[in-house]
Amino acid sequence: MPSLALSPSSMMIGSLAQMDDFLHWSDLFDLGPDPLQLTPHPFLESVDGFDFAMASTFAQTNTLEHNNSSRIMTPQQSPLDTGSLSVDVMPDAPFLLKHFQDNVIAQMMAMPLGEKSPWKILNVPAAVLAYSDLTFLGAQNISHARLANLYSLLACSAYHLASNPDVITTNSAEYWRMVTEQANIQAKNHIQMSLKHEIHQPKKAKYKDQLMAICGMTGFAILCGQQKDARCYMIDAERLLRLRGLSKPKISQKARLLHHIYTWLRIVGESTYVLHDYNPSSSFIESFNRHFRTDQNTVSHRNPRLDDFLHLQPRQSDSDLDIDQPKDNDVALHDIHLQDSRQFPGTLYNQIYGIPETWLSLVSQTTRMANVLDSLRIARRTHKNLSAEAWDTVHRRRIRLENMICSFDLNLARDDCDGSPNSHMLRALSSALVIFFHRRICQVHPAILQGHVDSIIISLANFDNALEQCQNPGPGTAWPAFIAGCEAITTSRREAIMRWVEKGGAKCGFIAFTRAKEVMLETWKRQDEHLAARRGDDIPTWVEVAKEWQLWPIFC
Repeated sequence: MPSLALSPSSMMIGSLAQMDDFLHWSDLFDLGPDPLQLTPHPFLESVDGFDFAMASTFAQTNTLEHNNSSRIMTPQQSPLDTGSLSVDVMPDAPFLLKHFQDNVIAQMMAMPLGEKSPWKILNVPAAVLAYSDLTFLGAQNISHARLANLYSLLACSAYHLASNPDVITTNSAEYWRMVTEQANIQAKNHIQMSLKHEIHQPKKAKYKDQLMAICGMTGFAILCGQQKDARCYMIDAERLLRLRGLSKPKISQKARLLHHIYTWLRIVGESTYVLHDYNPSSSFIESFNRHFRTDQNTVSHRNPRLDDFLHLQPRQSDSDLDIDQPKDNDVALHDIHLQDSRQFPGTLYNQIYGIPETWLSLVSQTTRMANVLDSLRIARRTHKNLSAEAWDTVHRRRIRLENMICSFDLNLARDDCDGSPNSHMLRALSSALVIFFHRRICQVHPAILQGHVDSIIISLANFDNALEQCQNPGPGTAWPAFIAGCEAITTSRREAIMRWVEKGGAKCGFIAFTRAKEVMLETWKRQDEHLAARRGDDIPTWVEVAKEWQLWPIFC
């Protein structure tokens, strides 16, 4: 395993669940000031006026030192990062940028999209321009945001070289690891400075440059398994988006493209994040009961606050789940977490990721529903006073959501497959969504899901064959393989999925495939022990493994 990655055992030392201390603001159900009787951090109460220099990344307590301007949300350097490194990143920058464009981008994408990749459209040209300004032109006023984007791409490229020693270069894997660390340090320093000093005048950076840099940093953190950093960057991206992006009277095409990138990273990332504190307080239950009264099921005003994926926003007759109905332009442009599953003709997800917005929205809806139900199940076990009306409302929405997911999967299965890699991966993702719903929400026995596991195995095999025909390296997203693999209960199914995961990891060296393998093996071990003992309690799943290991397997 590459040295930059975190192992499950090392992750247990510092709980990622502590990151949720930054996500407990007062409006979990949009009910006004502090309905849950929490003491929210002032900078989380509203995005308006948020100071990025006020938050600590890995604070070990729940209090923030507001008079310490050095505390910021973006990840701080660890003690291991502060040592002096003799390697200079810039001499390798032209080679690294070309390697990133020619080799890394194709392996980072969930689907093979060639020249349409947002990395090629936005990040690479911006990085090349920043490099030329920094070197050839000797410019003195390059923003920290632009430099953060440049160094984030250099870090991604160097990490890829360090993780794939078979790539022929004049330097060793150890050398590229040093370059990776140095580039990451520089990128962190510049994004910290940008969020501290370039949000407002007189040194205000362009909004798209800042969001582009944070997305680049998120991509690097995901590649090398730095899950705490990834969590921080995603939260910072949302703050920045709400503060500077959604407040604009007109959102440009480039900004919209970046918003789509953020949404993909956040929703797919949140789908496998199960480290929330799901224990509900009495005030939580009281607020939940009040919010789900029949006369309260109306469309609420737009909420500018941060989103924790721990709440539902009910609408009259669950109209937001009418996936065949249109969504108006204003709602769509501000629906950054796709809480409304209606169709929007102007969506860009098909162009960027080769995936319908409906699929991504149903993943978001399922994640929210699962998180809420986890809290409500605890409330029932602890005899909290949950109203029958509120529970019935959630139950009806669960049934409606299941119908939408199954209809989406069936309609996709009926469509003629064009034989492209994208069509096969989309079918795998669709079947995986059905499994994801039944695992997180219905908590069914894996035996019920084996037909969908088979569909994913076939789709992934067809995907690989199609990649070979079009000479695309892949490997594609590991999300469907992970979701299916953790439910496979026969040796043949497990071996088929493990072969695909190991093949994908060998292609790119990214930690996502290592994490998928680790969690699947542990889940299978626990499931086999459970089945051998013929116990009548719930069978172990990947959710329990991730919680015990304090692990966030990220596949976006």
